[in-house]
Amino acid sequence: MSEENVIVVDCGDEVICDFCNDSYTDSEEIGGSAIGTWAICPKCTGKLTEEPDQRCGDDETFRDFVYRLRKQ
Repeated sequence: MSEENVIVVDCGDEVICDFCNDSYTDSEEIGGSAIGTWAICPKCTGKLTEEPDQRCGDDETFRDFVYRLRKQ
């Protein structure tokens, strides 16, 4: 019988793009998207080859978009 280890990470208020790993915690940059549970910054959203599941709202910062997704 094997043991399974589960690690839970509390990311707190930190916001990082899941594609490029750039930090957006203190950024006011508008835009971004999400595919599944992956948060994609405005820069990387422009490079997507597929349609995202969700897009940032008009005039919504990427940081606030990620915070909103975390509440869902």
